[in-house]
Amino acid sequence: MNFLGKSLTVTILAVGLVGCNGVNESQDKNDNDVRPIGYYSNEGDNRGDLDRGNGFITDMTDRDVNDHTATYHEDYDGKLAERIAKNVNDIRGVDDAHVILEDNNVIVGIDTDKKKKTELTNKVREITSKLAPNRDVKIVADRNMVNRIENVDNNLRDGRAYTEVESDVRGISNDIVNAGSDLGNAIKRPFENNR
Repeated sequence: MNFLGKSLTVTILAVGLVGCNGVNESQDKNDNDVRPIGYYSNEGDNRGDLDRGNGFITDMTDRDVNDHTATYHEDYDGKLAERIAKNVNDIRGVDDAHVILEDNNVIVGIDTDKKKKTELTNKVREITSKLAPNRDVKIVADRNMVNRIENVDNNLRDGRAYTEVESDVRGISNDIVNAGSDLGNAIKRPFENNR
């Protein structure tokens, strides 16, 4: 039995090594079937990233305002939007604020605790009205609407022209007006106006 086991083992090894014989494609130096390999470079990135070199996934997903210098398009009043967002973010109880300027409107989305919505909405309105006295102020604390406002704000911060996000802003503004104080209807169709 010992002889049979050794013979079987040697036979299996010999058969296995037969497949390794010959020149395979990896050893062929004249083979040019290489797929193009891309690379990511953030050289020339004008956002002033402090985490430059950490890779494209980090760069794509990192929306921390403290790490990026906003580069608003020249046709958008980014300084006013940033000033309003900074002052609103300084209010105790506001976790995060995003601002969109639309014609004579200021749309402020705030992330906060549901229990503090009414109190904070009044504070945000007061501060925003002082910073933008000739504009109608709309405050939103509904999480889904705030996400939509944040997406538009991030696109504007990344230098997109207002005309590129105008339909989104119009949709957000219409949903706020149509919903009144009940934003349930606004949540039903978040992307309907993006045509």
